[in-house]
Amino acid sequence: MVFSIIASPERFTAVKGNLNWRVSYNLSNSSSFFIDIPYKIMQPIYTPTFSAKYAIISSLFSILIKVSITLFGLYQVVDILKSTLNDLTPFIMDNVKRLKKLAYSIIVYSVVADILSSILFSTLVTRVYMLNLSNIHLSGVLVGGLILVIADIFKYGVYLQNEFDTTL
Repeated sequence: MVFSIIASPERFTAVKGNLNWRVSYNLSNSSSFFIDIPYKIMQPIYTPTFSAKYAIISSLFSILIKVSITLFGLYQVVDILKSTLNDLTPFIMDNVKRLKKLAYSIIVYSVVADILSSILFSTLVTRVYMLNLSNIHLSGVLVGGLILVIADIFKYGVYLQNEFDTTL
């Protein structure tokens, strides 16, 4: 990402394909780095009206955001599995909090990640301000909601576990 910020704009090229843009950065005479950007993120407009350099920067920033949200969710899953293996019961408040964080990260990824990519591309690259709400993944929102319900079930399990432990 750093190389694309300081590089000259002449080293970047953009070619409009049938289903996507191919934006490339020429590293040397014989090698290049490219990213394919689908039309649902960056609309098919006249090629010279946007910056190929900012297209690569926006793509890398978008990938960085998506990977960080995904890693945060995976970190929550690993912590849940570790606590389940190490504790006597999985019904602890830390797991409830982790499940909620996992659910919120899935919902944020489903709703915000592609919309943020579209905003980045429309602001920096094309300068055609258009927001495409078809990039929201309703299945991710439903999965996140289901995990929130499971978190509430775990919360009730924590209550029952505490009642059982104090009874004995």
